Amino acid sequence: MKRFYRALAFAALAVAAVLPATAVDVEDATPTPAPILSTEIGGRDLGFLMGAAPQIALLAGLADLAKSRAVTPEVQSEAATVSKEQTAAAAQLKDLAARDHVSLGGDPDDQGGKVLADLRKLDGVKFDKAFLDAQADAQDALETTLNGGATSSDQSIKTFATANLQTLKEERDRVRKLGL
Repeated sequence: MKRFYRALAFAALAVAAVLPATAVDVEDATPTPAPILSTEIGGRDLGFLMGAAPQIALLAGLADLAKSRAVTPEVQSEAATVSKEQTAAAAQLKDLAARDHVSLGGDPDDQGGKVLADLRKLDGVKFDKAFLDAQADAQDALETTLNGGATSSDQSIKTFATANLQTLKEERDRVRKLGL
């Protein structure tokens, strides 16, 4: 029996000698968590960024589609201009969001996707009219969002929103002059 206790004591000493080394190895192998990105953006400004992104994407998507599908040269020209303006606005918005560690998608929301899908089914003059109607609706929605951004306490958001409200006004003025 003495041998048993002696063997047990020896085993306990052996385990005790190994455990601290194992604990150190495990502790050293534990990765350090990445720092959490902090953001200074408030809920209202975050809502603006998240709301404006799919609306701008829809306007750009409508214009891109019309560049190739419109039959009226004036509508094709307007679509090319709107595509360039809204693509630039989307890039500016993404830069603005990145400053606050906010990731934005580059696609329209589900409703915008449906508008684009419905528009793809049309041809000719029907397409041109439907495009201009869809563009006007998308501009109305974006205008509401931009008006909210124009009252932001964040100067960068305010500047972005104000400049893009002016762009929307110019787009509407051009379409009115087309008389379509």
